[in-house]
Amino acid sequence: MLISGFIKNSLIDFPGKISSVIFTQGCNLRCKFCHNYELIPRGLQEEDVFLEVEVLQYLERSRRLIDALVITGGEPCLQPDLVQFIRKVKDMGLKVKLDTNGTDPGKLEYLLEQNLVDYVAMDVKAPLDLMAYRKLVGDQFSRNAMARVKASIELIKNSEIPYEFRTTLIRECHPQEHIRTICNQLKGARKYTLQQFAPEKVLDQSFALYSGYDCSDLEELKSQDADLIEEIHII
Repeated sequence: MLISGFIKNSLIDFPGKISSVIFTQGCNLRCKFCHNYELIPRGLQEEDVFLEVEVLQYLERSRRLIDALVITGGEPCLQPDLVQFIRKVKDMGLKVKLDTNGTDPGKLEYLLEQNLVDYVAMDVKAPLDLMAYRKLVGDQFSRNAMARVKASIELIKNSEIPYEFRTTLIRECHPQEHIRTICNQLKGARKYTLQQFAPEKVLDQSFALYSGYDCSDLEELKSQDADLIEEIHII
């Protein structure tokens, strides 16, 4: 596992659980609003690496104090040894939350079938349309990738574990009709999180001029779409 970030204790990353959080290195998207863009390249300098054995040793020592491990990125599903790593964590009796962009439904399906994840949070960048996605994640995003994202959404919706979909809302990129479209496309989902955009640190510097929605606007959007999603959450 390429691990380039490690938070030992968190009260906010796994709902209702005390967790540790690891950040994996490497991402197959190039989200222009990304605030963790240092995690995009696959390569790592030795001084930037948290050794897997060190993380596992901490989890073993702390398993009476924490409930879970959150695996985020980057895109964790790019890690070839993700499954083996999660098995080691589960063998300690800890729960696992996976954050993903949904571009690897095959690995996601295996993790769900093997009961290796206890919570999944999947980013939905834009309405499920190729051009809408490309405007935010880069022109390398393909029709096949769009199909994989849609497949992951269905896998998650049909799973029995807790989950959430989430969108970082940028006023200049997500007009209200787009948000309504996403809610319709996620219709029947148990939880959808509206995440406020912060322009202070972004991959594409033109996005530093963009803005997020006010909380009052998000509350209004939430009320409009309450009939489509069981729970709409604002952060």
